Amino acid sequence: MYFVVSGAHGIGKSTICKLVAKKIGGIYLSEAMDEIIPPPQFGPKSPEKVEGQLWHIRQQLIKEKQITDSSKIYIADRGWADIYVYTKVLLKPESKDILNSLIDALPKKIPDIHIIFHANINKIIERIKKRKRQNLIDWGEDDIDYLKKINQGFINYYNAFRDLKRIYLVDISGTLEESITSVINIIQENQTDI
Repeated sequence: MYFVVSGAHGIGKSTICKLVAKKIGGIYLSEAMDEIIPPPQFGPKSPEKVEGQLWHIRQQLIKEKQITDSSKIYIADRGWADIYVYTKVLLKPESKDILNSLIDALPKKIPDIHIIFHANINKIIERIKKRKRQNLIDWGEDDIDYLKKINQGFINYYNAFRDLKRIYLVDISGTLEESITSVINIIQENQTDI
């Protein structure tokens, strides 16, 4: 089984994915799989926005190569939808069109279940500040307008696909334990159906 968890930066994807994978004996697929090419500067302040998205495409391809055993549960921190949403918010139309056509041409694994996280903007900002990342300002993680566009972009993505595939919109504004329980419940509900 292949689960993808998507959502805005700082919302809690990595923490929740790691803990869910540990609790259910699943395999956690990190957002950053690369050990060769370091990430460029990300976000709205980046002069390398296209390169940043290409880096994420590379991470996704590396990540999907790890999915080798259909009897195991894989929980991926980010997926193709994340690249789509960030591309839509960050890039000018010409760059966006080129990247989207590249993504369309690539072989992709389709998740059995796609979980989209969303939360109140103030809650996400609070979580971003707690991360204490050195690149917070350089990557524009403190840019509230950017964060609102990304968070709404994921909600729009969910609304566009909710009748077409197994996709869930999960509000994770509550406690960490509540969020973990919500994700585990979705996994358990769907294990027998897949």
